[in-house]
Amino acid sequence: MQPTSAYIAAPLIAFGVTPRLASETLTRIVAFDRAEASFANITQTNMVQVSSFNGLNGLLLGFDVLPQPLIQSDLLPHHPEVFSAEPLFEITRGVLGTISDQRFPIAPGQHVLCAYKTHHAVGPCAMYGAMAIAIPNDRAVNADLFMEDHGVLGPASDECHQKRGKAESLLESVSLIGENIGVQYRRVLISVQVRFVPEGSHGCVLTAAPYINLAKGAVPTRGLASLSDMSLADWEADVSDRFLGNHLSLPLDSALTSAHA
Repeated sequence: MQPTSAYIAAPLIAFGVTPRLASETLTRIVAFDRAEASFANITQTNMVQVSSFNGLNGLLLGFDVLPQPLIQSDLLPHHPEVFSAEPLFEITRGVLGTISDQRFPIAPGQHVLCAYKTHHAVGPCAMYGAMAIAIPNDRAVNADLFMEDHGVLGPASDECHQKRGKAESLLESVSLIGENIGVQYRRVLISVQVRFVPEGSHGCVLTAAPYINLAKGAVPTRGLASLSDMSLADWEADVSDRFLGNHLSLPLDSALTSAHA
C-alpha cells in the first residue's frame, strides 16, 4: 500500500465455535476460520496484522461511508460522547455480504492489512469481544483509534454489569492512549458482545478492521461522493443487481473488493 493511498476501514466483531479436535492447533485454526465466516464474509484472506489506527487517508465504513445515525450507548448512558459501534458493523456486513449472501467480498487470497486481535477459550464459558472506535477532535491531523479487548466473563450472573465494566475499561484506555500521544477524542463508538461456548467446544473471538478499497460495482449510480450521505437501504437498491451472489458473471474487479498489503 502506498502511504498516500485512500482506503476504507471496515470494523466488526465475530465469534467462531467448533467441537474440539484431537489437535489443539487445528482446533484453533478451525475456530478462527469460523469467526471469519460467522458475521461478515472475510474468509479466504491473508490478514496481515497492523497497529490499530485509521489514518488520514482512511474512511470509516458506517461513519464516513454509508453513515449511520449515531445511537447513544446503552452500556454507558451517562457518557454523552459514547455511542454504539454496532451500526458500523452492520454496514461492514451489508457491503461485504455473508457466506450465503455474497455481495462485494474481499478477493480470495488477498493479503489484507487489518487491525485485528483474537482470543481463544475452551467451553463451557462466556467469551466476550469488545471494540472502541475513537474519533479525534481534528481528523485532518490525527488518526481514528481502534481499541480491542477480549476474554471470558466471570461466573457472576449479571452479564450486563460485566459488559458495562468492559465498556468502562475501553473508554478509560482510549483516554490513556490520548494522553500518551497528545490527542483528544470527541466521540467514542463502543460495542461489547458475548457468545457462550458449550462444554466440549472451543471458541475464538475476532475483532477486526480490514483496510480495503471498494469494488467498482459497489459505487452507486450517483458516483462515489454519494456514499457520504446514502443510507444502506438506498445503496442496496442501487447496486444489488451487481452483488456477486446475484450476478456471478460480473468481472472480478467489479464484484470483489481489493485490499491493501
